[in-house]
Amino acid sequence: MVILITGSSGFVGETLISNLRNEGFETIGVDIKAGKYTDLIQNIAKPFHINKKVETIIHLAARLEHDRCSKEEYFLTNVTGTKNLLEIAKQHSSYFIYISTTAIYGSPDSPITENTAILPNGYYALTKLKGEEICNKYQREGLELTIIRSQVILGEKRLGIYEIIFKNLFRNSPIPILGNGGNRISFVNVNDFVEFLIFLIKNKKTSLLVNFGGIIPGSLNQIIEELKKYTSSKSKLIHIPLQLIVFLRFLSKLKLISVTSWQLDVMHKDNYYDSKILFSTGYHYKYQPLDALKSMADHYRLEHN
Repeated sequence: MVILITGSSGFVGETLISNLRNEGFETIGVDIKAGKYTDLIQNIAKPFHINKKVETIIHLAARLEHDRCSKEEYFLTNVTGTKNLLEIAKQHSSYFIYISTTAIYGSPDSPITENTAILPNGYYALTKLKGEEICNKYQREGLELTIIRSQVILGEKRLGIYEIIFKNLFRNSPIPILGNGGNRISFVNVNDFVEFLIFLIKNKKTSLLVNFGGIIPGSLNQIIEELKKYTSSKSKLIHIPLQLIVFLRFLSKLKLISVTSWQLDVMHKDNYYDSKILFSTGYHYKYQPLDALKSMADHYRLEHN
């Protein structure tokens, strides 16, 4: 079986392709930049063709929330790029797995379900939702398709916004937290996400729309305290009053702080998911997100020593 993976040079893409090859699958990695598992360097915003018969396409590539790029760049990659991949899937009659995001819900009350109201905040969430809408059109026309709305995925090489936390931990500097830190947040361990994708390849689930929200490792305070113990850090938590959120949004808009408006909206609230639909597929979470955070801390230590 030949599987095409976009975003092959990214954190999730490399982990997925490594696991797929270990299981004997043939892969075609597509990315805009070179990488260990990238076979075709291609801007997906431009139409292209794959000559080899492709049974499954996993569409990971996207402009992400932390890219903070222009509206045009978000639409070109996340909308036009998705349509171009769907055209390839149509030509090959491929099973198509679209990786969407739980960011399309905005900042609702938890637990979040697949029926929670959609309220995207920012171009990343909006364009991922537009990608879903295009997927639905192709599905109505007969394409076998699955949409996964994923929560934040954690693993060794993906630091993102968490780099700030690790930097402060290893410097024993104060760690700012918006709100009282008592909010519960779920995360996805990359190993769980990759295993679920391989599970879908082996047990094709079509017409499936599912949240992949991960496990709740505890409150935000508890998570940071666990990381403090793991890194032997003397950092103290500093709780920023919610009354300052309007000012922080202003700084975010000017890109004077490294968090986006949507991140500010969700980071002080409970943010976790109902897993009934996911569990109905036969898949259950296996890996702890706290283990992923510890591996990220180890990676940061190695990179900055």
